[in-house]
Amino acid sequence: MRIALYSRPHNYKDNPFITSVLKLLSQHQVQLIAHENLQNEPFMKECPLKTTPFSTYENLKALSPIDFIISFGGDGSFIDAANLVADLQIPVVGVNTGRIGFLTVITKKNFEAAIEALINNDYEIEKRSLLHIEADQQLPFKNLFAVNDVTIRPSDETSINGILVWVNGVKVNTYWADGLIIATPTGSTAYSLSCGGPIIHPSAQVHVITPISSHTLAVRPIVVQDQDRITIRVQSRSNRFLLSLDSTRYEIENPCTLTITKEAFSIQTPRFFSSDYFSVIREKLMWGIDLRNVNENH
Repeated sequence: MRIALYSRPHNYKDNPFITSVLKLLSQHQVQLIAHENLQNEPFMKECPLKTTPFSTYENLKALSPIDFIISFGGDGSFIDAANLVADLQIPVVGVNTGRIGFLTVITKKNFEAAIEALINNDYEIEKRSLLHIEADQQLPFKNLFAVNDVTIRPSDETSINGILVWVNGVKVNTYWADGLIIATPTGSTAYSLSCGGPIIHPSAQVHVITPISSHTLAVRPIVVQDQDRITIRVQSRSNRFLLSLDSTRYEIENPCTLTITKEAFSIQTPRFFSSDYFSVIREKLMWGIDLRNVNENH
């Protein structure tokens, strides 16, 4: 079994946990491929296995087949790993050393059982749909897809944006707001949720359009089919606006017409039989943290 490893710079208090994960993997004689970010980390020096370095999508493609890529950190690290994988269909396994981590299903509490499940193929593959973006000008992003969301905001916080939106050529609204979020089901628990958007099950074939601090109280998030074509134009006193794909952000020259559709490929991640989406939501959002629920067995 060949496993790639990825992490952003992290808190050194997490090193003992990561070392434990690597030692457990070494017991199964896997081949490790480590991102260049990790080459000088103390836990890599303690790893009993030799590693092959990589840094790019092209490296991963050349080193394939790879069974998994493990990301250490939070959801940001998971999304970085997804961008490295892109259309290679290598499952991304999130190991949570961060905080909430909706996408990082392996924790300090369950990592031993989870690693054993990976080794023994005791899991199902869950496919997470992505957003694809195009424009009538060249966009500066390396990848033109988003795991969580596409966000439009003003580059000058003092300017008010009118954001015109069409779905399949039919006018939806002109959003007068501090910005607009187009989110996948995966991204429904990220920025969209904090702006009042709904929580959407990952298997739902939809996207959600969520205004950021709408200047009209009657305007609310709206859910559309993921096969729909969303077209966006920005009206602003500025000749630029900010466009974000997940956490990557650039200023874009205006006027510009954006088109958002469902990406042709998806990101794969394992789902262990011992967990389900609703238990993850209850845990991450601390639903049911109430004295009345202490004695519940379900």
